[in-house]
Amino acid sequence: MSSSTGTLVRPDGARIRYEVRGRPDGIPVLLLARGGMRSSIAKWKEASNPWNPLARLDPDKYFLIAMDQRMANLEEDFRLTDAHSVGWETFRDDQIALLDHLGVNGHRGCHILGSCIGPSYALQLLRDFPDRFGKAVLLQPIGLNVHTTEPETWEGTNAGCEEEHWFGEWADEAVCRGRASKRAVDKLHQNMFGPSRLDFVFSVTREELRTRINHPLLVFCGKDKFHPAETAREIGRLAPGEATVVEVWRDAGSEKLAAAERAIDEFLTSYVPLQPH
Repeated sequence: MSSSTGTLVRPDGARIRYEVRGRPDGIPVLLLARGGMRSSIAKWKEASNPWNPLARLDPDKYFLIAMDQRMANLEEDFRLTDAHSVGWETFRDDQIALLDHLGVNGHRGCHILGSCIGPSYALQLLRDFPDRFGKAVLLQPIGLNVHTTEPETWEGTNAGCEEEHWFGEWADEAVCRGRASKRAVDKLHQNMFGPSRLDFVFSVTREELRTRINHPLLVFCGKDKFHPAETAREIGRLAPGEATVVEVWRDAGSEKLAAAERAIDEFLTSYVPLQPH
């Protein structure tokens, strides 16, 4: 087993920090963390995170690739200016560039495991680079949806969560610390959560999931307005390929969490990458 860290510098100057753990010849899994715009390696390791793949997936079996999304920590020298055009596609390109940098580019040779905003990133990768990925585990995906089984209720859809949780606090801090102009942050918000994006999981549409994403999916429901359970269920219903939805797993005792971990491990290891035609 090996573990190492590094930084990938993108053409526009953004710095992507990453950590790899496990065997280089193990099953590659790209880890896309929770945290909204603060999605980073550190988010996996927080005590409040229900399950940490870096700690729980066997490093003798997997090659785990964790990354900070650009500007997640607001500690780098890079500054988002009015001249930048950043949106979901920018993060997608960062993720693909990191895999290229690490030499993970075989036909359907890499899986994805994402939490919170991570499933939105993952579904975009599956849509745009279908031949590079095998399976995806989607933990408590974000999305625009109605209340169903969550302990805390809300009326209508959960619109506004991006300001309250996924984007707003990060954006305010970015401007305050001089890491972004207010105009650049507003432009980024429009590109990610503006009116043209404010639906489903924001990065892909329902129709795109139905018609363009046929990868096997293992989806775990969220249980609050930031991670509506109905979004996870809807992903499972719309997916044209194999899709399993797990309703109860987090905050439900050690047995449920252990069962979820076994399901993830079995799901990821049971797949043999397809050979190119």
